Amino acid sequence: MFGNIHRKLILRLALVWLVLSVVMGSLIYFTEHERIDGFVVSLAESESKKIITDQMQYLVNPSPENFAILRRKSQDNLMTGGFSVIEFYDRDKKTIVELSRKDTEGLVPKMELLKHERLMTASTQYEKFHIDSLMFVRVMTPLKATDGRIVGFFEGAYQVEPRIMKDIRSRVLFSLIQVVITVLVSTVVLYPIIIALNKGLIKYSLDLSRANMGMLEVLGSAIAKKDSDTNEHNYRVTIYAVRLAEAMHINSEDIQELVKGAFLHDVGKIAISDSILLKPGKLTEEEFEVMKTHVVHGEEIIGSYAWLQSAVNVVRNHHEKYSGEGYMNGLKGEAIPVTARIFAVIDVFDALTSKRPYKEAFSFEKAMQIINEGRESHFDPAILDVFSKISRSIYLEINEADDDYLRAAVREIVNRYFYADPLASI
Repeated sequence: MFGNIHRKLILRLALVWLVLSVVMGSLIYFTEHERIDGFVVSLAESESKKIITDQMQYLVNPSPENFAILRRKSQDNLMTGGFSVIEFYDRDKKTIVELSRKDTEGLVPKMELLKHERLMTASTQYEKFHIDSLMFVRVMTPLKATDGRIVGFFEGAYQVEPRIMKDIRSRVLFSLIQVVITVLVSTVVLYPIIIALNKGLIKYSLDLSRANMGMLEVLGSAIAKKDSDTNEHNYRVTIYAVRLAEAMHINSEDIQELVKGAFLHDVGKIAISDSILLKPGKLTEEEFEVMKTHVVHGEEIIGSYAWLQSAVNVVRNHHEKYSGEGYMNGLKGEAIPVTARIFAVIDVFDALTSKRPYKEAFSFEKAMQIINEGRESHFDPAILDVFSKISRSIYLEINEADDDYLRAAVREIVNRYFYADPLASI
């Protein structure tokens, strides 16, 4: 049981760690990229200011000598600085100088794709783009005279050095690793805290479950004693029903429903008088109509208690017949809940093979003959097929077993299906 609890908690914490890591990692990634964008733009901005000074001299005095100086200095900046493309424009946006490095093939066509005029505004514009693994920052800045008039434009493509890019990637990776490790450590620290906090809840859950099952057993046994001299009937039908359900590979939720229903299937008989309930002979038509009402009484008795709601399918429908001729609602075929169809076979089988105050027990062979006569009329043929394969072995195990053995077998079933994981629904 506790292994399942630990396993569930570990899986859930691992899921929380994964989700938080993705969310926090994404936030850090985008935050770092914003910082990186600002950093590389500042590099490009700083470098461009050195170049702009040279252009201003020509724009103030556009002589052939100043043009030669501008071109030479631009060429020097191109070779020694961070810009791979340098372009100067006059105030009419006509090209004055256009230079690019020979080792940056593909950069100029890329620049041509980005419209120059769109960036030629009264404020400095930046655009970041990549070519293969290289990062570039495109700078377009207006050149203004002392009176604020725009007299030209500078455009350049600044290449971020591979060394800087490596440092940037390392920093982003380091930040992401830090986040993942921090979240992981936090998750690991939470594990023993959650386990400690849940110990009381686990104990309370187990105590409540045991109290419910104890009440179920006591109530069911009290009704069984009214119809028999022992409470072994409820134990037997519970064991038979679970064995059959397991052979049919029914899910655990339906088996829980079946166990509750097996204990309480005849709880409504508390409202039936002993003169009818214990009558040794055949009931009259009027008496049988009264007897049938135990189904309604049973549903009313358990209907107000939420924990017993799942038993209603068996309590209400275990006298329905596969042909639709049963009571109380005349359900037919698979419209009858599977737990009720299973229990219908088991209830009749145990009634046939057990001694009652008003009858002797039938042999296994006679009981199975009667059961098979009800195929497709009373019982689901598919369920009968499975029951026929296992009926003799479970009959030999259960029919003559004493109260201690039956009680232990039922307790094992209850432990397996009700106490296996008290935190499963938390």
